[in-house]
Amino acid sequence: MKLKKLHIDSYKVLQDFDIDFCMNGVPADIIVIAGVNGTGKTTLLMRIIESIALYDNTNDSGRELDIDGLPKGQEGMAMIKFFSEGLDSLKTLSSYILRYVDKLVFEEGKTSTEAYIDVQQKIDIILKGFQLDTRFFGIDRDRNLIFTNTQGQKFGIKGLSSGEKQLLAKVFSLFVDEMKGKVVLMDEPEESLHPSWQSNLIPVLRHCAEQNDCQFILATHSPQIISSVYKEELRLLVRAEDGKIEAVTCNEGPYGWTVEKVLLEIQQVQNLRTPEIEQQLEELSRMIRKDETETEPFKRLWNKMEGTLGYSDRDLILMRMEMHRKRKKHEAKS
Repeated sequence: MKLKKLHIDSYKVLQDFDIDFCMNGVPADIIVIAGVNGTGKTTLLMRIIESIALYDNTNDSGRELDIDGLPKGQEGMAMIKFFSEGLDSLKTLSSYILRYVDKLVFEEGKTSTEAYIDVQQKIDIILKGFQLDTRFFGIDRDRNLIFTNTQGQKFGIKGLSSGEKQLLAKVFSLFVDEMKGKVVLMDEPEESLHPSWQSNLIPVLRHCAEQNDCQFILATHSPQIISSVYKEELRLLVRAEDGKIEAVTCNEGPYGWTVEKVLLEIQQVQNLRTPEIEQQLEELSRMIRKDETETEPFKRLWNKMEGTLGYSDRDLILMRMEMHRKRKKHEAKS
């Protein structure tokens, strides 16, 4: 099952609302929904859940949810999985892995070694690209999970880094549950993940989607996640002139864009710095344009900004270049 499109007549902030989940007419493996607060990202996910619960596959007329591949007689809610924060504790994650190992050994007849290799392969997929050397070693006699690193050091689940814990807690179940044909909704999956890890989340989900022919729909504020998806996979919720929320696509980007460019051009962030610093930098720029660089107010503000931002701050470097250019120009005239 994959979602193709959704129409909402009236649901909270979403009025006469349409969203397409396809790429070139085919349901996309991943759709990322972004937008400022108040545009209904989480509301949209909840409406999808309600719509699938009410879906009647025998009546196509006037339906608000267009689904591709829902088997006849299949209960819709059985085909959807909603994640807000993933597994909520180390104890839960540990229990999840233990239950999966037990399933492999006692239900599928695998040996303990085969089960451990299976778990390790899934952890390798999840942690691939994060430059980590953690490996799953096995289970001790007290049923504690044991991990190891490339130096051969063994440690329990509490010895994992905070990033490893969070990532495994968020996505491990996606690789051990029956995900075939499911729609997975994730609300702000970047929570508790370091920014440098957030951009690696989409490749992990891509692998899961391809492996299980399932679909991921994410709502996010993370510029790192946004910059790791293709423009055809991004839906921006924006408020139109009439006040209604619309789902729009991007003409270019954001795949591979810098975080700063995503913040400015996609997320429409007004200030990349605190407002006070922005105002002071703008005042320096104004005085440079007015040739007031030899005045005491300029010198005081310049010294203050250098002390606050550092000599190598990008905006200060650009201002030095501009002052040098203007100085050369004046010298050429004299």
